[in-house]
Amino acid sequence: MRGLVSFILLVVSQTWLAAQDPAIPPAFKAGVELIQIDVSVLDGKRQPVRGLTAADFTVFEDGYARPIRVFEAIALPARTSSPVTSWEAASASAVATNQVGAQDGRLVFILMDRTIPVGQPTLAAKRIATAAVEALGPADLAAVVTTSGGLPQTLTANRARLLAALNRGDWSTGLSPEQEAVSGKQDPLSDGRCLCGLCVLETVTRIADAVRATPRRSKVLLFIGNSLIVQAGPRAPSLDVGCDSRVRDARVTMLNSLALSHLTVHSLDPGGLATLAPTAGALGGRAGQDGPAVRRQMLQEATNEHLSNQGSLQVLPDVTGGRAVLSTNAPETKVPEIFHESDAYYVIGFEPGVAGSRNDTRPIKVNVARKDVRVHTTRSVVSPARDLPSAASRNSAAPSSLESALSALLPVASVPLDLALAAFASPDGADAFVSVSVNAASFTDGGAQSVPLEFGAAAVDQRGRQAAFAQQRSTVDLPKGPSIAPVVDLQTYLDLKPGDYELRAAVMNRDSGLAASVFSQLAIPPFADVPLSLSNLILGTRETTEAAAHAAAPRLPIVPTTQRAFRRGDRVWSFMQVYQGTARTDELKRVSVRTTVVDEQDRTVYDRLLTLSETEFVKRRADVQIMLPLAKLPPGRYVFRIDATLGQRTASRGARFSVE
Repeated sequence: MRGLVSFILLVVSQTWLAAQDPAIPPAFKAGVELIQIDVSVLDGKRQPVRGLTAADFTVFEDGYARPIRVFEAIALPARTSSPVTSWEAASASAVATNQVGAQDGRLVFILMDRTIPVGQPTLAAKRIATAAVEALGPADLAAVVTTSGGLPQTLTANRARLLAALNRGDWSTGLSPEQEAVSGKQDPLSDGRCLCGLCVLETVTRIADAVRATPRRSKVLLFIGNSLIVQAGPRAPSLDVGCDSRVRDARVTMLNSLALSHLTVHSLDPGGLATLAPTAGALGGRAGQDGPAVRRQMLQEATNEHLSNQGSLQVLPDVTGGRAVLSTNAPETKVPEIFHESDAYYVIGFEPGVAGSRNDTRPIKVNVARKDVRVHTTRSVVSPARDLPSAASRNSAAPSSLESALSALLPVASVPLDLALAAFASPDGADAFVSVSVNAASFTDGGAQSVPLEFGAAAVDQRGRQAAFAQQRSTVDLPKGPSIAPVVDLQTYLDLKPGDYELRAAVMNRDSGLAASVFSQLAIPPFADVPLSLSNLILGTRETTEAAAHAAAPRLPIVPTTQRAFRRGDRVWSFMQVYQGTARTDELKRVSVRTTVVDEQDRTVYDRLLTLSETEFVKRRADVQIMLPLAKLPPGRYVFRIDATLGQRTASRGARFSVE
């Protein structure tokens, strides 16, 4: 069955609730609502200036100096070639959060523009993008975006996914010089696939708007393309499609969004050193024409077009403080230098002046008491209103529908959400069912005893097509008693075929319209064909009862939870399944299963070995349910790991958790 298989709403009351990941820095807290900005300071060689203090900065809002209440210097860790620890290796199985803006690190958008020329420039564009992926630091997230339509890869720390998205893309929409010699040059303003070139300006605007709510992160956009349409003059009546005013309006909107977002744009031209010469078709003129004159005219036209293209690529870097890498056959060599510029920056929280309204946009200027430095930060801010008591009004910019939260470029972080995914082989058939668990406890912060929620989950394949969707409504009834934060885990199941997917989940309060979303990726192995494969590992603090189970849902022995922080006295189970090819007919064999707990220093602090005999495999699958040894562990962060071995084959799963 495609779509919704089951929906379960669980409220675990009187439960201690800890943060999803202790590594995430706490949000700024103060007596008033502060405006938070990130500030980059570069010297004359575009090297980050380190060691500054709050006393070195002065923040002006609307021309008036404002008091700095919070100051933090951020130094990003460099990517190293040292062995990956078990903690780092388990990142792919970590619970996803939509609070990406509360973390350190860069948000990098690799924008593959539609103006990338065919042939060698296309290969150069992929080299640039690959260099960007390789330059990512351990705290960075990156996405692959295209102006030709679609989002090949949303924000992820998984470099393999990013490279796969780059390699499967065909980014150019133009013609080769040989094709143009036959059919003539294309008019980019009249191209119906991107009329007036607006799709490019709108894509940049969409990225800038999406990152505006992530002030702690350093934001970088790598524009990889040949040109950018930022103005369109008057044209002949027969060619006029109204581009002049459309481009002007789109440009103004884009520049306003960039001013608010502090998104640094770097332009990298994959075209290389240009050879300005007429095409082979113009080496001689037509009958009665002066051939040399035709060639001179075409050379002048080519020169003018090249200069115009190069100039257009300077616009966004000039506005945002980025670089324009032009006229080089090795633009990818400049990518590490670009990343180095944001290795260190500063996060400042300042007290705003009295706000007039929620949309009170005010200019910002930051001065630094140092000579010969350049300061890059947002140029405008939206001042917060002082009389917005409710969560819904505090987040009035959040989407008002579940669909818009699911389709956003970045997860909508108006309310914190955590997401845990796990794929299991279907009880019948070759497909899989995916357990989707979302912690929506923050939707209960308003004090109401009953909260009406709408919950949706969607799976998107690598081509951007929706493969499954589930949507349900329910009401959370909060228990009366001591004010202890509940855990509200929303559960649903999706049927999916083996493959690589992005899973998106969104929750909306039906009364207020406040919505939030969270995204993650999931690879589903071919359970039916592989001799040895594993489901994902789930953790749960409750065993499944008949009341908690749903008639249409694949039954799991424990209730999945997103919670990953526990106390030593908690009872927490892990569960996964081992498969010997659910559609195979060869002889079953014994499988050795080793369970370990590894601390952050990669030291094994718990080790247990068990064997699954042939008789324990029912329908060629066997259950592994183990209680975490929390009572034996000192406070700290750990990885619970399971390795299954069948002959020469080994498969592994892991889950991060912490002990308080």
